[in-house]
Amino acid sequence: MQFDITGFAIFLAFILPGFLAQKSSDSLVPRSLKPLSPASEIGEFVLSGIWVHALLLVVIRLFFAVFETEYFRLLTNEFTYGGLTRFLWHYRFFSFNYFICSLVVGYALGFLRGALILKQPIRRWAAANSLAKSALRGLGISGFLEDQPVWYFVLKQTRGLQAIFVDIEMKNGAGFYTGQVISYGILDDSVKSKDFYLEKVHFKQNRADQYVALNCDGLLLNFEDVVSVQVKKIRDSDILGS
Repeated sequence: MQFDITGFAIFLAFILPGFLAQKSSDSLVPRSLKPLSPASEIGEFVLSGIWVHALLLVVIRLFFAVFETEYFRLLTNEFTYGGLTRFLWHYRFFSFNYFICSLVVGYALGFLRGALILKQPIRRWAAANSLAKSALRGLGISGFLEDQPVWYFVLKQTRGLQAIFVDIEMKNGAGFYTGQVISYGILDDSVKSKDFYLEKVHFKQNRADQYVALNCDGLLLNFEDVVSVQVKKIRDSDILGS
């Protein structure tokens, strides 16, 4: 039985760079919490892989157009008439380096995509530009919806942010906590049980009491046990102005 390298090459060329791009993007912003089917998941990887190869091919074409025109002609002829397997074997050094570059570019593009989702430059520009706001209102668009969970939207980091502090009122008269948010679970809004971790924690039993520092490294709480959360974001400008 003869091994067909085509399927394996497609996996390495398209799915693996797209997978790295997705993981890189996920390191900055949470993914959509809606479950995807296996076909949709693979489709996202393939689409990311196509963007990776489109960018690489443009760069390679510009490079060979300036420095190695004849070598580029040999590559295209071999790929067109020799078949994929023969091309990969005859130009295995070039293919290996191209594969490594595709992984690096895939990771970089995923990081860039995550940064753009986090910063949302187009949305911010549209919100600050009077002409863009007028055009959107003319189309009947009064604002943009957020796809992230409310928990993440409220507590996510922004530029110039030093720390996020919260005042917590517990259920059943269990007192009040205040402290710096260090970590929290990013879950769908319908999930009421959300863990979050605080440091620099202070406690008081009644609303009129004074906060007292707790002798602990941190405190792990669950949102199901909480009545309300007050959020205070400390920024560089707040520190400089104090």
